[in-house]
Amino acid sequence: MKYLILKVTNRCNLKCIYCYANNKNNKDMDFKTAKNAINYLTNLDNQLKIQFTGGEPLLNFNLIEKVVEYCNNKYNDFKIEYAIQTNGTLITEEMAEKIKELNIKVGVSIDGLEINDILRPYKDGKSSTLDTLRGMYILKSYNVPFGITTVVTNKNLPYLEDFVKYLIAFGVKSISFDVLKVTKKEHLKLMPNFEEFNNILNKLKSYPIYIKNLQKRDKNKYCYLNSGDLLFVNEYGDVYLCPTLEGFKCLGNINKDNIELPKVKSNQCFAREFLMKLFGESYGRG
Repeated sequence: MKYLILKVTNRCNLKCIYCYANNKNNKDMDFKTAKNAINYLTNLDNQLKIQFTGGEPLLNFNLIEKVVEYCNNKYNDFKIEYAIQTNGTLITEEMAEKIKELNIKVGVSIDGLEINDILRPYKDGKSSTLDTLRGMYILKSYNVPFGITTVVTNKNLPYLEDFVKYLIAFGVKSISFDVLKVTKKEHLKLMPNFEEFNNILNKLKSYPIYIKNLQKRDKNKYCYLNSGDLLFVNEYGDVYLCPTLEGFKCLGNINKDNIELPKVKSNQCFAREFLMKLFGESYGRG
């Protein structure tokens, strides 16, 4: 299966203190760019997973709807899965109903309860946590399955176990911990202690919830990059190895260049290893 990540907008309503995305130009992806990326991969494989990211992808929900409708019409005999990674603050009942109708999987980004407003505030500094929880409640009320993605920093590390207990009580079935990838020098001060993080993961092994970080991976198959099956396209059509490495080593533009999917040899997160060498700091070795 090929994995296509479409950055459908660089606009965002939050100002996360560790954000690696370029959100300066208020630019939305157009349909031509999305279509070219889809057509490129469907020429290689009849199985495709499309993930919509941003910025905040729900700010360009019209494009998401258009992409799914396009695929359903042109590639109705292909196996295509869809997913959105969202901060959840913009989810309405109408949107939840449409997401369910289009069969789009949802990942909600939230970094805890007590600490989330410090890590993921609105641009004006106001609290976003209650709005994210409201979005989660709406998804649940419409029977839209969703998982949680939590960026692990030294700020929220002490609260992770209690947060997982809350998610279990809420009815969440899966969670993924995404250890901070430092894309700016100032982010280094947010790096978690890996020994402490691993101790917490060991405690969570007995919890009745699917935690992606606890699943063993095949050797040399850390992610889709290892097999050359990943295509990340930003709002301008520029192609990078993965979303975290946007701005580092552009592979070309999907609208005008001949793109070749690269294979990366790494049994860890290649992006974290790349950034570790770039900044000359010994972080992220967990």
